[in-house]
Amino acid sequence: MGFNKRYMDKEKIVGAFKNYGAKGVTDLYKADAIITPADSPVCKYIGKIMSKEETVEYKRNLIEVYMIQLLEGLYIFK
Repeated sequence: MGFNKRYMDKEKIVGAFKNYGAKGVTDLYKADAIITPADSPVCKYIGKIMSKEETVEYKRNLIEVYMIQLLEGLYIFK
């Protein structure tokens, strides 16, 4: 069994959300290691959500709310 790492950026997260919703974003985080750029607020926020000790449904709800607000322009998209 190998070590599974995934490089993540805001484009991958937004693309997964647009195509598959919050489930697509949570599926991206099914890896042994996630590597994100240091200067991406989107990656940091989603990473914080995914590191919470909560149910998957709760995490998906938080992601859904954040991503909808992000895409509507309520947050800075860096």
